[in-house]
Amino acid sequence: MSKTIEERISAVILAGGLARRMNGVEKGLQLFDGKTLISHILTRLSPQVSDIWLNINRSIEQYQQHYPNIPYYQDSLPNFQGPLSGMLSGLEQINSDYLLFVPCDTPFIPTNLLQKLRTALRINQAQIAYVHDGERPHPTFALVHRLAKEELSRYLASGERRLLWFFQSQKSVAVDFSEQKSAFTNVNTLEDLNRVSQFPVKTLAITGYSGTGKTTLLEKLIPKLIACGIRVGLIKHSHHNVDVDKKGKDSHRLREAGANPTMIVCDERWALMTETKQAVEFSQLIAKFNPQEIDLVFVEGFKHETLPKIQLHRKEIEKPLPELDKWTIATATDYFLERENLLDINDVEQITEFIREWIS
Repeated sequence: MSKTIEERISAVILAGGLARRMNGVEKGLQLFDGKTLISHILTRLSPQVSDIWLNINRSIEQYQQHYPNIPYYQDSLPNFQGPLSGMLSGLEQINSDYLLFVPCDTPFIPTNLLQKLRTALRINQAQIAYVHDGERPHPTFALVHRLAKEELSRYLASGERRLLWFFQSQKSVAVDFSEQKSAFTNVNTLEDLNRVSQFPVKTLAITGYSGTGKTTLLEKLIPKLIACGIRVGLIKHSHHNVDVDKKGKDSHRLREAGANPTMIVCDERWALMTETKQAVEFSQLIAKFNPQEIDLVFVEGFKHETLPKIQLHRKEIEKPLPELDKWTIATATDYFLERENLLDINDVEQITEFIREWIS
């Protein structure tokens, strides 16, 4: 394929199924953390592509009430014949060179989804690029060139419906998203909506002014939680320009030469350093943690993120305790306070037990 991929790209949110495992409700309109699943996807997709469509086959008026400014189309094939039917109809009805398809039930989609798929298409001179999380493919996340339309039409006319089978029969490439595996956590049932949190890994912020002892408390909490069988990770925000590498070392010299990202590996640990032109989104950071390996991620800093948090405060701190908000699950102080879930900031056992119960 000689063309570059600097052409017209549209995105399609596939929401045309019957949602049998959700008892037939409109999956894309189900509320998750106070917003519909589709609204979560739009938040992450809109910065990547300006032209976004909905593929819907039911409840048209309901979708139009929620999203009056978003165009939509219905499957041209009858009887809900699966995601390939929605893809073919999009290729038939949307006049763009490439269509980026995403399912409606995955609220954590990566903010670099289009960028990585585009790069893979260009490098491999392919017509289709789809996601692989390191363990299994996710072909409903795909960037498809319109030249695939005729072959897809013939494939469906033959009676076949297997999505991955079709992709692998074409000039396609599976793109590695193993570092963002949790970003493809999907919501298949109504129970899933209650089970998953705002982020795919349980996340708890420890907040407080400088001098309240956030780091000291975490230093004591972490080993106690680990002793309870809870696997703990940490994200700490720094207001200073942190460099984890050592000036003059080979890795530092090569990073300064322009290698980005740079990975350093030894027998005990590894570190990946990525230079960014702007502050990275918190969602991209938390997506680095595998929910199969971590039970809880502590967050120190990022006070403006909407995260469950424990507020810390001490008598000697001049600044007043911030107002209680809906994200505060407990307050830890060294003085009495009329608040629900008041904890003793100096009682590590009490705080450990509170967090353990909150996780379970």
